[in-house]
Amino acid sequence: MTFHLVSIDDDQIRAPVADREEFLITLGSAVLLACKEPEGGTVSIRPPNPETNEPQGDPILTIRHVAEIEERDARLWVWESDDAVGIADLSADELETLRKVVAYRQRTLGQSGS
Repeated sequence: MTFHLVSIDDDQIRAPVADREEFLITLGSAVLLACKEPEGGTVSIRPPNPETNEPQGDPILTIRHVAEIEERDARLWVWESDDAVGIADLSADELETLRKVVAYRQRTLGQSGS
């Protein structure tokens, strides 16, 4: 079985939308395109120009294909940039670095009230 690891900015999925149904269809389409053509790396969806129907402006959504993994069971993954690594495959030093990153993020979340 193949699993695809994709990412999307939280801001893009939390931004208010005029038509929720259309947004969900667009999101699903972008995810499918990213997974069907992972060599492209990124799929960006831009709003259509009302006159020409051609994409224009800043992306509404950007889906980044991080990794395509052949596994029997889904596992927890970490990634930075274009590298994805299964947590079970990390060394003790890498796990310690990950622990520090998570601890830092938890502290900053507590400070920001998020």
